[in-house]
Amino acid sequence: MNVAAVLFRTAPDLEGIYARLTQLSGLGEVALLKEYVRVDSPVGVVHVQAFNAQWPDEDPESLAELGGVAAGLHPGALMRAGDQNAVWKPAELCVRVHRSFVHLAVVEATGSPVAQTEELERLSMAFLADPEGLCAFFPAGEALRDGHIMGQIRGSAEDQEALPMQNWINGRLADAGMGTHVADLVGLRQIGQPDAEAVFPSDLKDVSPYEVLGFLFDVAHHLAREGGALEDGVIYEGPGGLRWRAGLEADAQITPARKVTRWIPLSPAQAAGTGAEAPPS
Repeated sequence: MNVAAVLFRTAPDLEGIYARLTQLSGLGEVALLKEYVRVDSPVGVVHVQAFNAQWPDEDPESLAELGGVAAGLHPGALMRAGDQNAVWKPAELCVRVHRSFVHLAVVEATGSPVAQTEELERLSMAFLADPEGLCAFFPAGEALRDGHIMGQIRGSAEDQEALPMQNWINGRLADAGMGTHVADLVGLRQIGQPDAEAVFPSDLKDVSPYEVLGFLFDVAHHLAREGGALEDGVIYEGPGGLRWRAGLEADAQITPARKVTRWIPLSPAQAAGTGAEAPPS
């Protein structure tokens, strides 16, 4: 299941949801049912429902009813999205002031994970036209974005013939202690990939942590465009002109607990005699 939400001060009722969705192009039948609106979309059946309560960030039972771990919903995701808000600074305020939300879930998928996520973005943008709408929330990616920033990201991505991943996927940085930093991407499963992280020395010469985040996004773009999957131990040329080796099924260093692809930079001695694939682009 692929899931998104729109946070509101006051969410529309089902009739309001139905009215807004019937105005959108590209949809099939839109049906007003007792507890939700059923939408036949290009990527499958989407259920849309309003909740007159804040997102249940610390309530595992309620999160399970909204899709649960299978949909990438983890306790604390909204709070972390507000705290890790480099892309959109008002995110933390949005967390505090919202009082309700609209929940969108692809319950019968016919499209690819990427197509599903893009359709959920499109539907979310429609609800952000409501003056009471605050921002879109992609809980699996712990990403909060308003319509303006999503439009900017999508426009920039289209200019580069890339996916607007930063609309749905959060890039995060943390101090892992013992002289190491961690960069990670959360939410890649929304586009059919495992999450990714890089663990590297804090004093890595001539390498910015944001360059490492960029490298992780580049690899994700490459895989989304070319298809396939990484092999354990594959080596790519990456930030700082270094060679970075991937390890599959590692335990994530940053919450939530999950399996990730972990990248580490090789020392000159480790890199000697190893082949490396070209940098992803």
